[in-house]
Amino acid sequence: MKMTRLFAILMFVTFVAGCAASGMKDVTKSGFLVDYSKLKAGGEDRAALVYIKEGANFKRYDKVMFDRVAIMLSDKAEYKVVDPAVMNELTTYYQTALINAIKGGYQLVDKPGPGVLRVRAAITGVKPSKPTANTLSTILPVGWITSGATKAVSGDNMGTGEAATEIDVLDSLTGQRLAAAVDRRQGGKSAFRGKWVDTKNAFDFWAKRFRERLDEARGM
Repeated sequence: MKMTRLFAILMFVTFVAGCAASGMKDVTKSGFLVDYSKLKAGGEDRAALVYIKEGANFKRYDKVMFDRVAIMLSDKAEYKVVDPAVMNELTTYYQTALINAIKGGYQLVDKPGPGVLRVRAAITGVKPSKPTANTLSTILPVGWITSGATKAVSGDNMGTGEAATEIDVLDSLTGQRLAAAVDRRQGGKSAFRGKWVDTKNAFDFWAKRFRERLDEARGM
């Protein structure tokens, strides 16, 4: 079982090779966000879809609490069973990246209160692969092409990795949405470059951008 989990994680690392290389404006709404109606195209060097509440005063927020990062399966996933231990490995890494990103500027808290932002985040478009004889169960996020597919047929580049995320930022006391984003990243050829290297490129990219956008909204 331990080797199975390790193999699954390494397969995910292979998938995210270079995922932070370029943004993709064609995104799929997973259903993680309650409302997508007010999200607009993010523009250059922004998430694919973005919402910021007009008139929101972000300067009053200097504390952040994070919900547990979620995983949303792709609606195209034919097999929907995922090893919980593998899911935990992935969500824990992304969660840790987000927490590390706010250090030195915001206080991390675990309860709602005045000046506290509540952040919900999800890894979306995940496709579990169905185990077959003599193979191990893995997680294949959307865009991982294994064989017999081309861009003309599938809309995806053969041998490239993709990753997607959705983030909701709320006032922790009122539940009012202050900001939201949907993004999708695509890398080049998915070449394994060592344990954790490419996983960090995918999740750390969004975590860093979250901190940058929050600082920007607060005028810092």
